[in-house]
Amino acid sequence: MSTDILIYCDKLIMCQGMHALLVQHNLQVTAEMSMRRVVALATEDPPDVIVVVSPALTVDDQQELADLARLGKVLMLAKAENLPRSFEALKVGVRAVLSVESSIDELLHVIETLVRVDAIVVPVAARKSVEMLARPCVPPTAGNTLTVRESEVLLLLAQGLVNDEIATKLSVSSATIRSHVHNLMHKLSVRSRAQAVALAYETGLINTIGRNVPQR
Repeated sequence: MSTDILIYCDKLIMCQGMHALLVQHNLQVTAEMSMRRVVALATEDPPDVIVVVSPALTVDDQQELADLARLGKVLMLAKAENLPRSFEALKVGVRAVLSVESSIDELLHVIETLVRVDAIVVPVAARKSVEMLARPCVPPTAGNTLTVRESEVLLLLAQGLVNDEIATKLSVSSATIRSHVHNLMHKLSVRSRAQAVALAYETGLINTIGRNVPQR
């Protein structure tokens, strides 16, 4: 079964280059330079992954990223200076952020990960930035309603683990983890695990959980 990739890139040479590279790896690729065209194609026939290449959209284009995230799994290639702000993109539903300077192997690996499992991919630069800049703040009230196990799952999601890996780490079934993820997303009033992780970092909830939940 082929993997369908839809690229949004407003630079012609880069657009054509990415198309040529990905096609060589047996992917079905469509590359467009118009946001309107990308939305139309994704609406008509949702791709497996939508690759957005900066500067076509940046972390500042919250509404446009949210619109695309509702149509498919969005992988954003961002400039190095914007990587520390990756959680702003995750907050609106983007599933993965990579540097535009990443290798083709890194890009292919993340595409494969997004297609294979329900995961989020956060650049190291963003994790370090969050750890350095995180400041104490009052967690959302909903965060106080999370059970110990739901808190553990959220902490592991923030570390980039997928359901099967979390299930193995906690010695439970994948179905149980799916249930925990569904429950914590409902309590935090978010639509995706990426938004749950972003909210946890943004509000300081992740720090509270890290202090209270035993490390495994």
